Amino acid sequence: MLENQDQTIVAPATARQSSALGIIRVSGKETLNIVGKVFHSKSLKSLKNAKGYHAYYGEIKDNNKTIDEVVCTVFLAPKSFTGENIVEISHHGSVYIQEKIIQLLISQGARLANKGEFSLRAFLNGKINLSQAEAIAELIASKNEANLQLAINQLRGGYNEALRQLRANFLHIASLLELEIDFSEEHEIFVDRDELNKLLDETILSLQELSNSFQQGNAFKNGIPVAIIGEANSGKSTLMNALVKHERSIVSDIKGTTRDTVEESIILKGVEYRFIDTAGLRKSQDEIEKQGIQRSYRAIENSKVVILVQDVSENKTIASLLKAEQKLLKDISLTDKQIVRVLNKTDKLSLSPKATADFEDKGYILISALKKEGIKAIIDAMTANYDTQTFADKIIVSNQRHYQALSKALQECLLARQANAMGLSSDLIAENIRLSTNYLGEITGEISNNEILDSIFSNFCIGK
Repeated sequence: MLENQDQTIVAPATARQSSALGIIRVSGKETLNIVGKVFHSKSLKSLKNAKGYHAYYGEIKDNNKTIDEVVCTVFLAPKSFTGENIVEISHHGSVYIQEKIIQLLISQGARLANKGEFSLRAFLNGKINLSQAEAIAELIASKNEANLQLAINQLRGGYNEALRQLRANFLHIASLLELEIDFSEEHEIFVDRDELNKLLDETILSLQELSNSFQQGNAFKNGIPVAIIGEANSGKSTLMNALVKHERSIVSDIKGTTRDTVEESIILKGVEYRFIDTAGLRKSQDEIEKQGIQRSYRAIENSKVVILVQDVSENKTIASLLKAEQKLLKDISLTDKQIVRVLNKTDKLSLSPKATADFEDKGYILISALKKEGIKAIIDAMTANYDTQTFADKIIVSNQRHYQALSKALQECLLARQANAMGLSSDLIAENIRLSTNYLGEITGEISNNEILDSIFSNFCIGK
């Protein structure tokens, strides 16, 4: 993909389907010359005389035959997305017209762009860094408010500023350590080791905060996994259907109906939630049901939210509910999980105001999944910790590649602190710092290779 970067490229910037308008993007040194051969405007003698950030009305012609009436918007280097001359051709949204214009431009010397090549050129020309390029791809692929906010936060540069500051710290430490190495025979000390330890501690804390944010960021990006658990026939499947508002799970009075995990995703308050209806947690001799229960435990382990459903008509006292709950959760790790305790089937008994208040004081939500009563209370409790406004100004890592690089940088930084505490030589500490710096550089693209770039930009759409 890095080859032939001096060639002028062309690609559709809008989907190849019939629509009111379509856009074709052209970028490269010969853009004005190539487009100018086929674009004719009464207001402009030659496209080479065009002003940047101006739009010109005219016609695309093949010899003397008009293909379409278009508007060409001109962006001159270096003040363009790619840093090169760009012309964006707005045409009538016919797939045939779009293809005809593209083939005409190719015949004049342009070539069809590879996937992500416009963004790659923007990166190579210093218009954006690598993490911002990835943010553009995630912005295009965003499916909900959470995805959108994560991508915008990364694109705005706050994340990159944090990385830049960390890398500046590493470079400062490394430069001082290198001076000690160069003048080791003179026994000069350029770094106060207590001060170095303090700086390393601050850097480690920043790296840990970024790394730890990945768990939350990844959940926002891919959907918050919510496991609906409980004993067999407690109403989990009915609740699942009430939450997703259609008959997703099979409902039956026969215990053990759900023998496998059933999943469905919905958007709540701008965030995607992946609900997982699990098999009833009980001892079973049925081999198929046993496998379903094992899958339920795996789903619970991977969840961020657990909705614990109990049949209040079976356990009518706080004591019996707590005992049943303890039995259900004894083999489940609840670390970093939000628990929403639900008492179902209130339609099967009459609860006094005092009993209702007592249950609610203990943190239970009373519902009738069958009658769809109390569902809003579950949603409000579940979404309280995942409001998109909670990370509007926060730096949250959601990219797996970034997380891996941050983890490696953190590990090297911890080794540097350990080496410093043990009084080891400057060259050993400097090597750890150098590696940490390189790992951070991989995120922004200050250190990259063709394999990484090809992997990232090949996932873009062709006109981006």
